[in-house]
Amino acid sequence: MSKKVIGVLLLTLLALTPVLTACAPAATEAPPPEPTEAPAPTAVPEPTEPPVPTGPLGVTAEDLEGVEVEFWHVWSRSVGEAVEAMAADFSATNEYGITVTPINQTGYSEQFTAMNAAINTGDLPDVVVGYNNQYLSWDAAGDVIEDLMPYVDNPSFGFTAEELADFYPAIWASDTVGDEQLGIPAQRSGQYYFYNYTWAQELGFDSPPTTPAEFKEQACASAAANNADDDPANDGTGGVFFKAEASTIVGWVWAFGGEIEIPGVGYSVDTPEMLASTTYWLDLLTEGCAWTPEAAYPNPEFAARLGLFFGSSIAGLPYQANDFADAGNDDVWGPIPLPTVDGTPVVDIYGPSFAMVSSTPEEQLASWLFMKWFTEPENQAKWIEASAYYPTRASALDFLGDYSESNTKWADSLAYLPYGKVEPRFESYQSVRYALQDAIAQIAQEGFTADQIPGLLAELQAEVDELHAETLE
Repeated sequence: MSKKVIGVLLLTLLALTPVLTACAPAATEAPPPEPTEAPAPTAVPEPTEPPVPTGPLGVTAEDLEGVEVEFWHVWSRSVGEAVEAMAADFSATNEYGITVTPINQTGYSEQFTAMNAAINTGDLPDVVVGYNNQYLSWDAAGDVIEDLMPYVDNPSFGFTAEELADFYPAIWASDTVGDEQLGIPAQRSGQYYFYNYTWAQELGFDSPPTTPAEFKEQACASAAANNADDDPANDGTGGVFFKAEASTIVGWVWAFGGEIEIPGVGYSVDTPEMLASTTYWLDLLTEGCAWTPEAAYPNPEFAARLGLFFGSSIAGLPYQANDFADAGNDDVWGPIPLPTVDGTPVVDIYGPSFAMVSSTPEEQLASWLFMKWFTEPENQAKWIEASAYYPTRASALDFLGDYSESNTKWADSLAYLPYGKVEPRFESYQSVRYALQDAIAQIAQEGFTADQIPGLLAELQAEVDELHAETLE
């Protein structure tokens, strides 16, 4: 019997004592001793629910009710409509009561400028889409981009080991800077060469080139064919289109076994591999195996057999297919990776990521949950069907069977994702990429010779070192 019950019975008996004494005969024994005060009963604590684990975030799921996330993106037209529909879907279905408001900034350049202005005013979004050099620049300007590793590793809200392993390694690594994860990939593209299989076979080549030597042989053969046919309008064409784009320049350095980025340090552009790739392209140009079309996007020229090779991102596949249809050309064509000196394919994988902007703990966790939701395989599949880019996770392909069947060239290119590499991950790359393009474009100028290349690369190295140093000050 508890002390509380005993105390209550004792007090009840004491209250009845005068009545009992009046009715009972006189007692012969000594009266009982005065009772002592019963101790106060000890309160039994009410059982409580175990706390929701939060790790280092300091926020529980209950704290997210009614939180609003402002999301700046760059996509317009049908792709913009798709991302806004996905944001609405998340807002309507997430279990936390989070609302995401997407705001279209119309383009990467416009958004870059808008973010810089917002850093000055403090009127920032919660989530922003950008390339790694862009969000590194924003962070350098205002310390506004959050490291995502506390969210990635959080036992309640983060990724499991299996989910992390589901991301393509090159795609995940493009947002890893030192020991921080400053972005989560929104989408990725790959830089390929579109290749005309039918024309190559007519020229005597049974398969795409796998080395630079084979690439040059086929390019020169197609250029010679155009010069020798009965159509003077296509003289000086064929071969490969030349355009000094950063993705192409970096890709060919990799093809010759070199690197551009020195992780954590800077850039290396005055190297034997850069010399070899630049000399290689000068040879293609001077021998008439490469030429520069006037159009920024020479898809119609490729469909008209004015080039055997056309460098393009994977997102260009639908446009190229339309141009072949418009030209009435039923040639078989498709994307191939860059040929390399050792025969192992290489593909430049690049694209924008979601970055989290510093705000309140509740807004940051809500932002993370939206970004994470966007990468879920089924949601990635919806996004790929709208954008024609690559999924960031391998398991998204489980939901893309119909899309793969109707987009066979896109599906074929997936085989090269394991060979993907990423461009330099520095804030300064925003400027360095243009320095690369301006320098290498000089080899297409009339009168440029091979003995000028070493001096060109030495000047380029000095310029990129200076550009990089400016961002470290």
